[in-house]
Amino acid sequence: MTKQYPVSRGEPRAPETQRAARILDIISRISAAPKVWTRRALAAEYEVSERQITKDLEVIRHGLHLELERQPSGGYYFRSLPRLPAVSYSLAEALAIFLAAQAGRRIAGIPHEELSAAIARLRSIMPPELRPLLHDDTNVLPPVPRNRHRERVLELLTRAIAARKSVDLVYSPASRPGERTVRRVDPYAPVPYGSSWHLIGWCHLRCSVRIFKIDRIEQVELTDIHFTPDPEFDLEEYLTAGWGITRGTNQPPEEVILRFTPTAGRWVVEEEWHPSQSWEWLPDGKLEFRVTIPITEEFARWVLRFGVDCDVVAPAHLRDWLADQARALLGRYAGDEVGVGEQLVAPGESGN
Repeated sequence: MTKQYPVSRGEPRAPETQRAARILDIISRISAAPKVWTRRALAAEYEVSERQITKDLEVIRHGLHLELERQPSGGYYFRSLPRLPAVSYSLAEALAIFLAAQAGRRIAGIPHEELSAAIARLRSIMPPELRPLLHDDTNVLPPVPRNRHRERVLELLTRAIAARKSVDLVYSPASRPGERTVRRVDPYAPVPYGSSWHLIGWCHLRCSVRIFKIDRIEQVELTDIHFTPDPEFDLEEYLTAGWGITRGTNQPPEEVILRFTPTAGRWVVEEEWHPSQSWEWLPDGKLEFRVTIPITEEFARWVLRFGVDCDVVAPAHLRDWLADQARALLGRYAGDEVGVGEQLVAPGESGN
């Protein structure tokens, strides 16, 4: 029977978690006893095939980029091994990191083995009485399919950000289907949003900070050109200036006033949608919601999703757009062949 490493013996572990834990344990054993552990000895220790151990060693050598070498006699050793400073966490900090790592499993883009290894390590430092509460959700929630293209792009962008090197992208903007643009970008940060990842960086083609959806990056190449991030750029300020992930490049902020039915209003007040938001319950039971933002397509469609449960008080152009949408839908489902809905363009700019 295959041994299960590390954490608490006797607890069933998912195969990928077992493998991640085994790889960490192999690194630890080879570090502690250089040139002693052979492939055959490791296979016997972990009760797996030598072929599986070979795959694990390839992950260590090529996936983790550790300088793993082999003696003529078969013993493995590290030519050099990076030393990380000891880090201690409070219980609250460790729990927060654990939950963040678990949440990361729900968005494809980070290799499962790396997340599983991180989660296994975090569980191992928890007090024994707390470990049963930190469930491995691998077998509970539906698995998120791997997106290897997204993983490769994110890995390369992360390296570029760490080295502060520009990248060359082949990008397909959502606003112009079928079109591809080639551009140089100084990558600032990858940002998860919804079920996707986005890159925020300085676009040399547009001469401004832009947001690129990772899945629309068809090709990416690391250059040898070093860049210095704009010292005036504040990532948190940039992310909170608009609504969601899209930005209206030409729209000034304007006050939006929405009135929600009591049922929808109770749902709206449960969330922090934007730093500028405010709301109050009106005498008739409706919720008046105010926010000051540039009106983008993403925001317009957020309002549209509430249907008749939301009334746009201001601005007038957003109200007119929603009215056009309603007429187009009515025409479509009433058998109108005009196809008005296909011609409508939401307010704001979402292209790159």
